[in-house]
Amino acid sequence: MRHWIVTAFVLVVGTICIVTANDQPKFSGNSLVEPPFQKGPQSRPKSETPTETHRAATAKLSPHEAVIRHAADALLAAHKRSDAKAFAANFTPDGEYIDAHGAVFHGRKAIADEFAAFYRDTPGSTMEIEIVSTRAIARNLITSDCTTRFRSSDEATVIPGKCRLVCAREGDVWLVASLHESDDATEASSHHAQVSQLEWLVGDWIGEGRNSHVHFSCRWDESGNYLLRDFSVEVAGAKPLSGTQRIGYDPITQRLKIWVFDSAGGFSEGHFNRDGESWVLRTSGVTSDGHVASTTNVYTQVDKFRMTSETTDRFVSGERIPDAEKLMIVRKPSRSLDSAAQNQLRKN
Repeated sequence: MRHWIVTAFVLVVGTICIVTANDQPKFSGNSLVEPPFQKGPQSRPKSETPTETHRAATAKLSPHEAVIRHAADALLAAHKRSDAKAFAANFTPDGEYIDAHGAVFHGRKAIADEFAAFYRDTPGSTMEIEIVSTRAIARNLITSDCTTRFRSSDEATVIPGKCRLVCAREGDVWLVASLHESDDATEASSHHAQVSQLEWLVGDWIGEGRNSHVHFSCRWDESGNYLLRDFSVEVAGAKPLSGTQRIGYDPITQRLKIWVFDSAGGFSEGHFNRDGESWVLRTSGVTSDGHVASTTNVYTQVDKFRMTSETTDRFVSGERIPDAEKLMIVRKPSRSLDSAAQNQLRKN
């Protein structure tokens, strides 16, 4: 059991050091599902009642993610029914829909008319929505960047795309204030530009807990498309472990991804979701002795010298392991740091 726990801790290390026309997609929606922290009654068709699996999945989301996820699910449910009127009902009275060509449809009637025409011309289309990042931009206003996968029919080729979804709270209900689609090709970005969101990780870092010590060093690879990190972990009473990590951009999911390999023979991988100033990384993998392991980590950059890591939902072969202690990871001073920066590090 101790070996499982240490290996699971290595999975955590994979996260603690990272703080970071008719063929075009169309959306549609039903009355917006109420997030867990909302008050007030709500009704919807019985067929759309969330399953226990759905409840369990959304329960792990942050409040911001939960709002966006419920909105996306409602949009997808109505899209499946080709219900343009229900789509428009998801929006605020003065909400807007902007298609991938930049055409703006303002207000529920204009939106409903646009989607009614779309469903007549493109019956049987399907859509998937994946949340990439969420953040609050004002009180009662949350925005999210998402990726989409659209098919005009069961036999059609998948068309990747992007959208920005803004939800506003009106009383006890969250409604869509703006939905802006974009053609994936119009916002293509290089792998380096995507991974640069985590460039602040470059350097040497250390972290110490009550029973653990972590060290990692991060650098760009020769291509400039990946961040490479070497790490070492020492847990009281266990053999030290080391390993390597590679952080890159996944063009299919359009998210940052990590691959982790430890010196004992275990490995894992996962994707990042940004939530405000924090990053949420869910990883899964296999221990060196063949046990499935998974973990969720939330990490936040405090400043250019410090980051925190909080780890939850740790499982090895279906057995839950207690959450890890919250760690403060500190950048090691280097010759390149000026005296003022080193003084700040010493004070912290």
